This record gives sequence, C-alpha cells and structure tokens, in this order.
Amino acid sequence: MSTYTYHDDSHPPPAQRKTVLFCPECGHESPITGDWETTTVGDERLLVCTDCGSVVDRRTRRRSELAEVA
Repeated sequence: MSTYTYHDDSHPPPAQRKTVLFCPECGHESPITGDWETTTVGDERLLVCTDCGSVVDRRTRRRSELAEVA
C-alpha cells in the first residue's frame, strides 16, 4: 500500500512566519529586531512588550557575549 503526499510549492509560506514575535498577553506583534524593549537581567536577555510590559522572549546569553561585556 502506498500513500501519495501532495506538496504545493507555488505558494511559499509568508516571510513574517518566523521573523515576527507576538505578545501572548496583548497580541502586539513586531519583528524580532522591531520595537521590543531589550533588557538584560544577570545572564539573560529579555524582550519586553512596549505595549503591556510582558516578557515576550527570554534567552540566556552565551559565554562569548558575557566575555565581551566584561
């Protein structure tokens, strides 16, 4: 028994799909490099929503980034 899988490349996914962050609290959306407020707390980098103040992304900074700051 074989299964046929159809893949249509005529409509590529929108470019916004992977480059836009959405605030889960208020729905604000902006590119990763957009209008988010960037804050550093300890060894974490936070992206904060400019509309409601919620943390949208939290990343641990790499050792190489920490060495550059010191």
